[in-house]
Amino acid sequence: MAEAAREASAAAQAGVDLLELIHTYRVLQSKMWDILLNLTTELVPDASEQLDVQKWVSRLQHSWHDTAVANVIDAYRSEQHRFFYKSEGRQLRNEVREFIAGRRLLPPSASYDFEGQHLSVVTWGHNPKEAIQTAGKAFGATKQLVLESTGGTFLGWLAVIDDPRIIGQLRPEDLPDGTHLAIGSVIPGFDGFRQSYQRAWRAYRVGLLTGAKLTSYADVALEAIFTTDIQAVRDLVALQLGPLLADPRRDVLCETLSAYFTSGFNAVSAAGTLQVHERTVAYRLRSIEERLGVTVSEHHVELLVALRLHSLLRSVDSTAMRQESPGP
Repeated sequence: MAEAAREASAAAQAGVDLLELIHTYRVLQSKMWDILLNLTTELVPDASEQLDVQKWVSRLQHSWHDTAVANVIDAYRSEQHRFFYKSEGRQLRNEVREFIAGRRLLPPSASYDFEGQHLSVVTWGHNPKEAIQTAGKAFGATKQLVLESTGGTFLGWLAVIDDPRIIGQLRPEDLPDGTHLAIGSVIPGFDGFRQSYQRAWRAYRVGLLTGAKLTSYADVALEAIFTTDIQAVRDLVALQLGPLLADPRRDVLCETLSAYFTSGFNAVSAAGTLQVHERTVAYRLRSIEERLGVTVSEHHVELLVALRLHSLLRSVDSTAMRQESPGP
């Protein structure tokens, strides 16, 4: 029920129609009923007993559905009233949303240079507003536009100089404890206002999965493409690296393969990075090729992508384990 209420609040903030949201629960109810009918048919062989069980399951399911929908409606209306009618800056929020979507030609009515250089950020956690202020100082921003978004996140646009290197001025340890920040790209003009936001939001989706304190789009542009379907990521990694990940030395072998790619296919350079002899690197590469049944040099694109996605999955799984672990 709590998850349904959070979904309803996010839908209200995003402007999703309430009837469309309720329709998803009707579809869910229909699918659940089909599954339950099949289960009762399989588990209860006697036809007369099946009918009694199905009546009981039907009452239970309808009761759950009515309660869930009622909670969803209450949460949606409450959040809609708070977010759009009682919260500060509701008009500006609507103008920015329409401007980003391309439905508004004029820039929002805010004291911000929409024609200048933009660097968009998304923050969440304990002190999101403070994180935007910290980022603004690190990047030398002359103006800031900050808005509350969905799910407890805040959006920020920083007016900065035309230099992508300024992103390196912010370090994870500079941010407040328990706070996370995702960064877009430095892009000019009206289109830049939209594009930097879109990139920051993609970086946010990766950061939310991995639990990273600071996530830059430039570092996770590849991973961001796959974040909408983690199962597809697992399938791709299993396809490309499966035999390698089954090896007890998988961490060493993956590290060696990554260092080899990073060094430009130079075994000597990779050996220096790993602090091992070059013959050791050559031996490990042969072991990798034997396990995967492919030539590393000929399949380096697929393997490089799979290695990065494998690292993403490890971060995702590690974050999930921390969230599931009981507190002190």
